[in-house]
Amino acid sequence: MNQITVRRREGMAEIVLNRPEKMNALSSEMAMELKRQLEELREREDVSFVVLTGAGSKAFCTGGDLTEFHGDLTALEAYEKLNRIKDVVYDLLTFPAPVLALLNGQARGGGCELATACDFRYGLETASFGFVQGNLGLVPGFGGGELLYERVHPSMAAHWLMSARMYTAEEAFRIGWLQKIWTQEDIEAEVFSSFMNKTPRQMRILKGQYLKHMDAGNLLDRMEAEVLQCSRLWESAEHKRAVKKFLQTRKR
Repeated sequence: MNQITVRRREGMAEIVLNRPEKMNALSSEMAMELKRQLEELREREDVSFVVLTGAGSKAFCTGGDLTEFHGDLTALEAYEKLNRIKDVVYDLLTFPAPVLALLNGQARGGGCELATACDFRYGLETASFGFVQGNLGLVPGFGGGELLYERVHPSMAAHWLMSARMYTAEEAFRIGWLQKIWTQEDIEAEVFSSFMNKTPRQMRILKGQYLKHMDAGNLLDRMEAEVLQCSRLWESAEHKRAVKKFLQTRKR
């Protein structure tokens, strides 16, 4: 089964994270396939916008797959894995057409980082979202913590990262992280139609203006620093204890 699938219609490219049995957790293989698909779509001038979503009804993405991103990694091993996914996150951020995260279920940890790299986030009304890395003795590892400061007020970003709490869709909307809360019934009419009547050329001009105001080059330096800081925490006793406790809780 392909871990990433792409569907195209009427100027829209829909990318689906396709590991529903793993809550769409990111493996290295999955991340590299996402990068490859983004590179292919980047060259297509007939794409007006991209939708990134998850397969199934439970999760958009729950971060890195714990079979790879486990507590026994060295700092160097963690850095190499995290940095590769940071590159994918940056590709999402700088994609030349708008990217919409359609959050069909919960997003946790690195899943929130992926969503934050997208230009807009539309969340299912029953979903929840959280930068929960702090509960594992870490900081965000894909550069998405730095991106969060670009998306919401800095004090709101800092509070979310430090509390490491799951937010409801209403809470995420209130701080400005979500642009819209949707239901299964209204998604086609309320979201896609407003983007589909714009030309690819229009959308790429507007996205280019947006990136200029964001200063994406400077942001890359900050993202790289965050990846390095996270990898240094990987070998900490606090992280190892937190992962062990999490795995024990999950087995019950």
